[in-house]
Amino acid sequence: MAAVHSMQWNTLLLALTIAFIMEMKTKKCKLLKPKWMKLLRRKNKLTFFAQLEGSDCGPACLAMVASYYKKRYTVKDVKQFCPVTRMGVAVQDILGGARKMGFEAAGVKLTVEEVTAAPLPLILYWKQSHFVVLYDIANHRGNTTYYIADPGYGKIKLDEETLMKGWMGANSKGVAILMQPASAGFVEPMPVPRIKFYNQEFLQSVFKFISQYKWRYVFSILLMITGLVANWAIPVIFQQTIDKGIGTGSLHIVWVLLLAQLGLFLGNFVSQLLSDLVLTKLNFRLSISLKQNFLYKIMRLPIKYFDTRMNTDTLQRLGDQSKIQTFLTWRAIAMVIGVLNIIAFITILFNINKYIFLVFFLLSAVSIVWVTFFLKARRVLEYSLFLRQSENSNSLYEFIMNMPEIKINNAQHTMITKLTDLQKKLNELQLRSLFLNMYQNIGMSFLSKFKELIAIAICAFLIIKGELTIGALLSISYILGQLAYPVNNLVNYIRDAQDADIAQKRINDVYSEKDENAGNKAPAPTNINKIALEHVTFKYPGSFSPFVLTNVSFTIPKNKITAIVGASGSGKTTLLKLLLSYYNPSEGHIKLNNSNLSTIHSEEWRKQCGTVLQDGHIFAGTLAENIAIADEAIDKDRITYAAKVACIHDFIVNLPMGYNTKVGSVGIQLSGGQKQRVLIARAVYKNPDFLFFDEATSSLDANNEKQIMENLNEFFHGKTVIIIAHRLSTVKNADQIIVLDKGRIVEQGHHDLLVTNKGNYFELVRNQLELGV
Repeated sequence: MAAVHSMQWNTLLLALTIAFIMEMKTKKCKLLKPKWMKLLRRKNKLTFFAQLEGSDCGPACLAMVASYYKKRYTVKDVKQFCPVTRMGVAVQDILGGARKMGFEAAGVKLTVEEVTAAPLPLILYWKQSHFVVLYDIANHRGNTTYYIADPGYGKIKLDEETLMKGWMGANSKGVAILMQPASAGFVEPMPVPRIKFYNQEFLQSVFKFISQYKWRYVFSILLMITGLVANWAIPVIFQQTIDKGIGTGSLHIVWVLLLAQLGLFLGNFVSQLLSDLVLTKLNFRLSISLKQNFLYKIMRLPIKYFDTRMNTDTLQRLGDQSKIQTFLTWRAIAMVIGVLNIIAFITILFNINKYIFLVFFLLSAVSIVWVTFFLKARRVLEYSLFLRQSENSNSLYEFIMNMPEIKINNAQHTMITKLTDLQKKLNELQLRSLFLNMYQNIGMSFLSKFKELIAIAICAFLIIKGELTIGALLSISYILGQLAYPVNNLVNYIRDAQDADIAQKRINDVYSEKDENAGNKAPAPTNINKIALEHVTFKYPGSFSPFVLTNVSFTIPKNKITAIVGASGSGKTTLLKLLLSYYNPSEGHIKLNNSNLSTIHSEEWRKQCGTVLQDGHIFAGTLAENIAIADEAIDKDRITYAAKVACIHDFIVNLPMGYNTKVGSVGIQLSGGQKQRVLIARAVYKNPDFLFFDEATSSLDANNEKQIMENLNEFFHGKTVIIIAHRLSTVKNADQIIVLDKGRIVEQGHHDLLVTNKGNYFELVRNQLELGV
C-alpha cells in the first residue's frame, strides 16, 4: 500500500513540476531552460528501436525512453511488461508497462507550449492511432524544431505546424506520456535466452541442408575455383600476347597465346555454367525444405501468437526466408568469389604498376565508405516498408475477399479512399528508398568513372615516359573492367547482408517464440471421467479488455450433454476456447480428471476433441477433403456416414462430381447452412470422445435442424458433449444447462427446473416456449 501511495505522490509531483515550469515560463523566468538540462540531453543519447510488428509501436517507444536513461531493453523484453494485441496498445497499457519497468509515468493533455517545457524524452499519442517519442527540441533563430523517433518510420525533424497536425489534430491539446525513472530503479525482465546467430533454428536448418548435400556444394565450389583461376590468367597471357608476340613480330607466339586465351575463356565459361546449374537445383530443394520447416514452426505456435499479429505479417516472413536463403547461397558464394577476384586482380595490378594500384585501392575504399554512409537510413526504411507493405497487403486482401459486402453497403468510395491513403503512405516510403538508392548509385558511378579516368591518365603518362608497355595498358584495362563489377558488388553485398540481417531478425521473432507444447507436458489422460472448472477467470491482453469470465466453476460429467447458454457477449465462446486449450485461464484451473489442462500436451488433448465453431472454415479443395481434413487416406464409408448424420449426403451426391466437387475459393460457393453441415460432418467423421458445438445449427432451417439433432443425439451416445446455442430445441434435452451472464454463472440445472425458476434462462427462451409469463 505504501508503494501505491508513493507512486501516486510521485505522479502528482511530476504533474506539479510541469505546472511549476509553465508558471515560470509565463513569468519569463530563466529557469525554463536550465543549462544542466541541455547538457543532460546531450550526454544521454536515445537509441532508436524499430517496431517488428504493426502493433509494437508502444513497446518500441518504451524501449527508446529506457535507453535514454542508460537501461537497455529489447522490444521483446518490454512486451513482457506491456503486452500487445492485434489492436496494439492503449495509453493505459503504456502507463502500466512503464510503471512495471520502474518508471514514474503520467498521462496528460498538453498544449505545444506545455510540451516544450516538459521533461524529455516523452511519448506522444500520434494521429490517434500510433505512438512516437519526442526526444529533443531545438530553437534556432525563432524557428522551433521537434525531434521525433517514430518506431514505424525512423528519426525525423518536424516544425511546429507539422507536430501540431500529427499530435493534436483539430484539438487544442494532445495526449502525452511523461516518464522519469523511479527511485527504486529499473525492473529486470524475465530472462529470455539470447540465441546466438549460429544457434538459431532457421540457420541451423540451412546448415543442416548444406551438410546433407555437401559434396555437391564442394563440386560446385571446385568448378568456381577452376573458372576463377582461368579468369586470373587471362590478363597475364593477354599482356604477353601484345608485348612478346605482336611486339617481337613472332606469329608462332601469337597463335600459341591466342589458343591459350581461348582455352581459358572456354574453361571459365563451362565451369561457371556447370556450377550455376548445380547451385540452382540445390537452391530449389533448399527453398522447399526451409518453407516446410517454417510452416511446421508456425503450426507449433500457440493460438494467442496469431491474435496479436496481422496475417500478412506472417506471410511476409516467408519472403524474408527467401532473402536469407538467397544471401546464404547465391550472394554469399558470389561475395567469396568477388573477394577472391579482388585479391587476385589487385595483386596482378600491383605487380604491373604500384601507382595505379594505389589509386584503385584509395578510390575503392572511398566507394565503400560512401555506401556504408547510407546503411543506417536503409535499415530504418526497410523496417518501415515491411510494416506498410504488410498493412497494405492485409487491406487489399480484405477488399478483394469482401467485395459483395462492400458493394451491398455502398462502401466502395470509403474503401478505395482508405486503400489509396495506404498506397500513398507506401509510395512515400518507396520513393524515399528509390532516392536513397539513387544517391548511393550516383556516388558510386561517379567514383567508378573518376577511378578509370585517373588510371588512364597515369597509364598515358607512363607510356609516354617509356615506363609502361601497350600490353600492360591493355592488361590494366582488362583488370579494371574485371574489378569494377566485384568492387561495386562488394558494396551491394554489404547492403544485401544488412537486408538479410533485418530479415533474419524478423524470422527469429517467429522461431524464438515458445512452442505451444514446449517443456515436459504430460500426455492427455485416455479415460477422462470429468472436466472440472475451478474458479476460472479470464481476460484478453490489454487494459481495454474487460474480464470475459469471472470465478466460473462447474463440472462436465462423462458421456453427458452439457449446454452453455447466455446472451451475446456473456463469455460462452471464450469458455469453449479455454476448454480446447486455446488459452490458459488468467486465474483458476481447468482439470481433466485430476490433471491441470495447462500442463497437458494440447495436440494430444485435441485429438480427442471434435469441434464445430462459429468461425469454422471451409478450405479450398474437394468436399471429401474438407470432411476428412486430417486424413491423407480417406475412408469413404466413414465420410458417407458422417454426411448422412449431418444431412448433407443427398446434396453432395446430386452434384456432378459428388464428393470430389471442389468448394471454397477454387470451387462452388456453399450457403451458410451447407457450410455448417459440412463442419458437422467433419466432427462426426473424426468420431472423438469429446464434442464441442458452438452455434453449430444457427444457420439451418427448423426442419433440417430437427433432423440433424435427432441424428446427432444417436451419435452422442457414449460421448461427452458441450453445446453452445440460443435455440431451445438444441439445448432443452441437455443433461445440464449452464447459464452465463456477463461472464458469471447465474443458473445451473436441467431445462424443466430452470423454466420453473423463471430466472435468466427463462428470459432467454421465453419467446420460444409458447408459455405465459
